[in-house]
Amino acid sequence: MFLRNCWYIAAFSSEILRSRALPRTLLNEKVVLFRTGEGRPIALEDRCPHRFAPLSVGRLTGTGIACGYHGMEFDTSGRCIANPTQPDEKIPPHACVRAYPVEERHGMIWIWMGDTAKADAGLIPDYKEYDDPAWNPQPQYMHVKGNYLLLVDNLLDLSHINFVHGGILGSPDRAGKMEHTTEATETGIAERWLSPASPIVPIWDGLIREEWGRHSVDLWADMYWQAPSNMMLDTGVTPAGKSRTLGAKALSLNCVTPETATTTHYFYGTAGDYWKDRSVLLDGAFSQRIAFQQDEAMIEAVQANMGQDWDILAMKPVINKADRAALQARRIVRKLIDAETEQQTTAPKLALA
Repeated sequence: MFLRNCWYIAAFSSEILRSRALPRTLLNEKVVLFRTGEGRPIALEDRCPHRFAPLSVGRLTGTGIACGYHGMEFDTSGRCIANPTQPDEKIPPHACVRAYPVEERHGMIWIWMGDTAKADAGLIPDYKEYDDPAWNPQPQYMHVKGNYLLLVDNLLDLSHINFVHGGILGSPDRAGKMEHTTEATETGIAERWLSPASPIVPIWDGLIREEWGRHSVDLWADMYWQAPSNMMLDTGVTPAGKSRTLGAKALSLNCVTPETATTTHYFYGTAGDYWKDRSVLLDGAFSQRIAFQQDEAMIEAVQANMGQDWDILAMKPVINKADRAALQARRIVRKLIDAETEQQTTAPKLALA
């Protein structure tokens, strides 16, 4: 169901503090996130091995975390280093919790849920614009009651913007005129959409102050997907038939991390160097929030109709041409999961003494 040997966003950097722990379920596993006294982000299994109390309701020590039930203390590697109810007894070797590799990049905490030995920080997507104050990144979080692949489908098929976001990002009369191509990249898929020589849409109309925005424009939306579910949207508007460099561009983070089979953590947020003043920034963030709430409502309605089923392809849906990239992404994810599962089942087993 889930690909594990890859990087997911566990939280935004601003969510992880030295003063309190953050519990979060990721890929059906309960994880506790916190910072050491030095500020280093840590992710451990959120279950004390003694009575299975959540460590997230315990106490941060500066170098680890102590269980709130009986005080057992764990360091950043997950090893129990103190058992205050029996301080003179040897700590059992199995008194430990799993520690997950984490990296802090671009204002985000990335976590590796699979084989620790395979965790390669070089595989984290390069979202460097989210480190640049000139791009005014606006990170936001949403909890969605739907399978994570439904969100991937939604983001790779941008034909939906003319209907779900008709009053913000498109309009039904554009639907048959949009052009799109699907390309393979070194890291995944690029799905490119273009609405050529069209009236400007409301969200850009509120952001573009130049005269050319009152005339015919080209609207582009290029979605870059990296397996299994990290995406960046390069979108913008420019005078019809002119270079994109003459217009305005925004980047929109769209990273979805599975919580369970039917719930998802959605990390998103637009960054744009066209936001010149505070009023424009607020207008753009407000419109963005409305658009993502519209997506949330639709995805949750789809999942409700699917019930506890999580694989929409197993339900044999009608397929449209605009589903091409989403289908390719699902096939890639399925192959990666199958390969990962095969490696686990064929790995040599250690002989018992």
